[in-house]
Amino acid sequence: MKLLEVNGLDVFYGKAQALRGVSFTVQEGEFASVIGSNGAGKTTLFNAISGLLPYQGEIGFAGQKLPSKPHEIVQSGLIHCPEGRSLFAYLSVLDNLQLGAYRRKDREIERDLRVVFELFPRLEERERQLVHTLSGGEQQMVAIGRALMGRPRLLLLDEPTLGLAPIVRSHISQALDAIQERYRMTILLAEQNADFAFKHSKRIYLLETGQIVREGTAEELKRDDYIRQAYLGS
Repeated sequence: MKLLEVNGLDVFYGKAQALRGVSFTVQEGEFASVIGSNGAGKTTLFNAISGLLPYQGEIGFAGQKLPSKPHEIVQSGLIHCPEGRSLFAYLSVLDNLQLGAYRRKDREIERDLRVVFELFPRLEERERQLVHTLSGGEQQMVAIGRALMGRPRLLLLDEPTLGLAPIVRSHISQALDAIQERYRMTILLAEQNADFAFKHSKRIYLLETGQIVREGTAEELKRDDYIRQAYLGS
């Protein structure tokens, strides 16, 4: 089943066009990635999907037109973990995680908090610590954990490895594997680190200067000479 359908998306900053005719789909249960260099339009794309930027074109989610207001989009089950994390720096780790569940009224919030702590044991050790005192890698774990507390049907992950040390990237990678294997969560990743994206993704979209210029399965695109030379270093 197609969970996310983006058709003919155009985004402008004033007269400058940042996205041009972007179209792609994400199947339910799939891990897909949008790769591209800094400035290619990945964050613009995710912000448009999340209702943070006006756009022209159509976005469908779970067979319906995606709502236009960010809080309605979150309520529909599409949750965005943004580049830069956007955490509440002077609140604790626990407070930030619990804020991810603010729209929920079910009785399983504590259970999901345990899941986040299983994925990221460091966060349980630091649950009372103020977020601004954490390392960059720990803050990224909080950002992902907060998004998971919203019980996303589709999780948008924007540049989760940016600026992280290799060992922290490895921890993030293991957590994403566990999320996908245990919960079959649908994930759309935006990532400059193509090797990281290819490691996790079933389907890849290459975004350059605001347009999708290559798309296919990870296995297909690994054999594409341009992708290999420009993004995979081989």
